[in-house]
Amino acid sequence: MKQNKNYRLIQTVALIGLMGAGKTTLGRHFAKNISVDFVDSDEEIVTRAGISIPEIFELSGEAKFRDIEQRVIADILTRKPSILSTGGGAFISSQTREILHNKSTTIWLRAKPETLISRMDNLHTRPLLAAGDPVLTLTTLSNERRSFYEKADIIIDTDTLSSAQALHKLATALEDRNVLIEETQSDEASK
Repeated sequence: MKQNKNYRLIQTVALIGLMGAGKTTLGRHFAKNISVDFVDSDEEIVTRAGISIPEIFELSGEAKFRDIEQRVIADILTRKPSILSTGGGAFISSQTREILHNKSTTIWLRAKPETLISRMDNLHTRPLLAAGDPVLTLTTLSNERRSFYEKADIIIDTDTLSSAQALHKLATALEDRNVLIEETQSDEASK
């Protein structure tokens, strides 16, 4: 990604994958680099509900949470193009997956469970990893979700990549699909 260049995002880019994949970290950096908004669907859900995601699960169950998640993501996708970080289970829902496919470019940030664990600071703040063996839990989730995640428009292996390398790969993949357009001076002048 060239510094000091202006870019235009044609449609929202939805980052999918397991916790620790870099959806939030890379998403925030990438959005800043191309001067677009970054939106975390989980944060939006918490803001709208006024309670935490674990509390939503406890009070209303997973089905209700997935319904809320689908509505929040659909709403986010009506806004101007942005970088969207989705919850790890969002892409499992066929309805949410269809909405994401129709209104965004989906990117699976793929990494091995051991890599994911090494990227996370506070495992105790992640309810799915708080009890038991976190690597085993992530391995199980990875195996269960792989067939869904593989339906993403773009797959980027981030295992051996630094943040800068992952950002470059992300930008290149989006430029190749004409989702991220580098604007020239004449493009800017015609606005």
